[in-house]
Amino acid sequence: MLIRQVMLRGADAPTDLRATAGRIVEIGPSLPRRAGEEVHEAGGALAIPGLWDQHVHAGQTAQGYARLDTAGAASTAEIVARVAAVLGADPVLVGFGHRLVDLAGEPTVAALDAVGGDRVPVVLIGGDAHHAWMSSAALAALGLPPRAGIVAEDEWFDAVARLEELPGVAAGLEAGIDRLQEDALSRGLVGLTDMEWGETWSLWRRRDEEGRVRMRVRTATYASGLPAVPGPTGTVLGPSGLVTMGPLKVIADGSLGSRSAYCRHAGGPVGVLSDYALELPQLLTRAAQLGLEPAIHAIGDAAVGVVLDAFAVTGARGRIEHAQLLADEDVARMARLGVRASVQPAHLLDDRDPTEELMPGAAHLAYRFRDLLAAGVPLLFGSDAPVAPVDPWLAMAAAVHRSADEREAWHPEQALQPHEALLASTDGIDALRVGGPADVVLLAEDPFEEVPSAAAAREAAARLREVRPLATIVAARG
Repeated sequence: MLIRQVMLRGADAPTDLRATAGRIVEIGPSLPRRAGEEVHEAGGALAIPGLWDQHVHAGQTAQGYARLDTAGAASTAEIVARVAAVLGADPVLVGFGHRLVDLAGEPTVAALDAVGGDRVPVVLIGGDAHHAWMSSAALAALGLPPRAGIVAEDEWFDAVARLEELPGVAAGLEAGIDRLQEDALSRGLVGLTDMEWGETWSLWRRRDEEGRVRMRVRTATYASGLPAVPGPTGTVLGPSGLVTMGPLKVIADGSLGSRSAYCRHAGGPVGVLSDYALELPQLLTRAAQLGLEPAIHAIGDAAVGVVLDAFAVTGARGRIEHAQLLADEDVARMARLGVRASVQPAHLLDDRDPTEELMPGAAHLAYRFRDLLAAGVPLLFGSDAPVAPVDPWLAMAAAVHRSADEREAWHPEQALQPHEALLASTDGIDALRVGGPADVVLLAEDPFEEVPSAAAAREAAARLREVRPLATIVAARG
């Protein structure tokens, strides 16, 4: 493939770029076309490295296209009304989006039973994916015992893998996966790390064998999948070379939206520390034996401390997923231990008010992007979709100007420059160069110029949110 007349960041004039076998092999002006070579005319468009979403739940995101939207609900009564309005059209009703911290009233099984009875299973998944509010029919269908309230944390994570057993739930999955890839490519994403529950590597390998994989995919495993894992991180799993084995994912605590993040408070830690967190040294050792990079979910500052203790005692290298609340000493420890921070900037837009409410006086611990970079901790941006949209431009904008409304930025001292947000979005590729992957995104203009002031940061974030790539090229495939 030959891409003519691209602008590289920092260059004075357009140049050409040649790729072969998925790698960039030549960059220079007026490169001659080779026989049979595919040619793309960029017309002076800016070329940047392909973008990555480092944390996606692909199955749930794909199914989300057909789910009832419960986002933005202010009360349980409002959600029940939404359920009543659509109930009966399908054999199962699955919803997604609400947040416990935003709801007035308690989510009870009885409230859903009052509108659905025992006819239609209702499963309403929280917007942070850490709990579900179910009807009695849904509990029974998934083999869960009766209860008055929600299903949360480990019990929910075990149940979510069985959702496809419910009538009609699996039907839209594969169509949704195709649509997810289309949406991601349209945003300039060339790759994603799939953190979905279950043996997702077998699903992606089959999709690749069917010729349906259009972007790079790293597929994670959880501890339950270790006996069958097909190889170490980086193992190629399909004929295209686009699907590879990803990390070992371990969930150490809950989430802020479900009030279950394991946090330090004056009276001692509060929230939920998972059983797997107590086994972390053994799991990290097992991951090292199998050649798997560990990716450990830790949102609360107390959970991050537990995770870093495990990294320290084992000498393992890996990443912390979310790293949302960080004590000063743990920022420094992450750098010292060589632990990367896989973060989701768009979450801060929703978590701003709940953090101030739930952790008064401690909000400065949240989303410490500038402090992490200053300490030498590499940042990896993602969405945690479907919790936030698969949209790297939204993530970059949130990192540059930490506000979603007319208010000033939330702790602007932690904001990043646009070019720093870009680097956190490109899987560590800082520039297009010979020998690098032929993953290229073409843009009409450069939205990554230095931001000199807070006012300029708001404008820069607005420009980032509006970016729509002209083209996305994955492994020299247009």
